[in-house]
Amino acid sequence: MNKTKIEYLDYTTNPLVGCLGVGCAVSKVCWASGQAKRAKHRCPMCYVFLPHVHYERFDDPLKVKKPSRIGYCFMSDFFDKEISEDIRRQLKEVMRKAYWHTFIVFTKQPQNIDLNEDYPSNMWIGVSVNQQKDCWRIDALRKVPISVRIVSFEPLLEHIDADLTNIQWVIIGAQRRPNKQPHYHWVATLVSYARIFGAKVFLKNNLYPRPTTIHYQEYPKLKTYE
Repeated sequence: MNKTKIEYLDYTTNPLVGCLGVGCAVSKVCWASGQAKRAKHRCPMCYVFLPHVHYERFDDPLKVKKPSRIGYCFMSDFFDKEISEDIRRQLKEVMRKAYWHTFIVFTKQPQNIDLNEDYPSNMWIGVSVNQQKDCWRIDALRKVPISVRIVSFEPLLEHIDADLTNIQWVIIGAQRRPNKQPHYHWVATLVSYARIFGAKVFLKNNLYPRPTTIHYQEYPKLKTYE
């Protein structure tokens, strides 16, 4: 488990590392692949960033007893087609055992989510949306029987009109390395949509200068399935 500087999390842990970059708008400046290269001497697969499993990290959440928000597999895509359903089931079982934590996973491939699976109540699923053409992922996420659905507009690369019906949390941020800030009105538009549809809003600290007049850092509450 790693303490993290991601403002809305307490920890990250990465039993899955690497992805195929399917549908990724920022694959050429991917922070996760850059981080993974630091493991060059420990794990050659991390260095080339191909999808693979670190079994030794599976039980890490069970070692932290304080209830925490955990970014799960942020250096991969939880629903990458190269990750087997059996591995995902094992990871979901860890979430169930560590029932006092909240686990947050993201994907750019929601078409791979099994809608007939039973998902832990403490598992929140999000999709990444960087451009207007990515909004189909929100439609796919809406179909998932999960307690909290998240849309991460990070990095926000253009003006986006989004239907946020049945979305509980919206996260908005900028691109880093190289720094690429979204226009203020792009951010303000998404905040207004979130307000209309009842979603909580979290504006990342990497938005600079910060839109102080709408500087929300809110969290959703766990709720029953809908």
